[in-house]
Amino acid sequence: MKRFPDVPSVRTTEHKVTATDGSEIILQEFRDGDRATGKATGASCDGSATDALNSGGMILGSVEQWAPSLKIGVQQSGVPYFAIEYRLAPEHPHPTPVNDCYAGLKYLSSHAAELGVDPARIVVAGDSAGGGLAAGTVLKARDEGLSPEVAAQQLIYPMLDDRNMTPIPEIEPFASWACNDNITGWTALLGKKAAGSKEESAVAGHLYAAPARAKDLRGLPSTYIDVGQLDIFASENIAYASRLVEAGVPTEFHLYPGVPHAFEAFGSGTKIVQAALARRTRWLADQLS
Repeated sequence: MKRFPDVPSVRTTEHKVTATDGSEIILQEFRDGDRATGKATGASCDGSATDALNSGGMILGSVEQWAPSLKIGVQQSGVPYFAIEYRLAPEHPHPTPVNDCYAGLKYLSSHAAELGVDPARIVVAGDSAGGGLAAGTVLKARDEGLSPEVAAQQLIYPMLDDRNMTPIPEIEPFASWACNDNITGWTALLGKKAAGSKEESAVAGHLYAAPARAKDLRGLPSTYIDVGQLDIFASENIAYASRLVEAGVPTEFHLYPGVPHAFEAFGSGTKIVQAALARRTRWLADQLS
């Protein structure tokens, strides 16, 4: 597994956010104290910010565990990252996780001036479950009329569709997140409202938990998606990207052959991983420059 070096110049600050249910959750700020512009990309990123959501299949993970990767992202881009400590299923089922993520985005937008952020230059990003929550958060922001609108969304092999519950024989032997894992995650999040249940069709706000269920993708911001061919999310990611294109959303999509879910964690020195990381960084710089 990939181990990230420490980045001493990136400093962290905690902000307390009031969630929809009145609970207090933490929004962690990561900011590089050595510079304010994107040295690695050459792009001016003054005032920009990334609202980053961590992975974990809806049931695992934390900002603390994800922090080394976030610090690298901050160092490479020069853009501050803000990561909400969203609560996890099954103790906190839907809609709590996506509501927590949206509360973090609203805090970042409404406190932009004091945080040195331009609220019109916020990208929402995440990988795996965090990518799914990012997509759900952006849908919710669109539907609730968040102003300014989210600038862009970066969805890295996002977990989008609770109906993805059938093993694919060609993928399962290589799956770092297998079909049974997916069933566990979605059942923890949605319970009796998950795919295949009697209550499935009556779920209010289900589309924010499983964005692939959203019927209308018009009006969403510029989107980046990438996924490995040996990822069980490949088909749902391809379908979502296609629907974004059909909805007129500026979309960049990459399918990487021969690699599984979270592929950069298993082959950090390979050409395919380096290419993927470079494309993600370049796209982010393009959106914020």
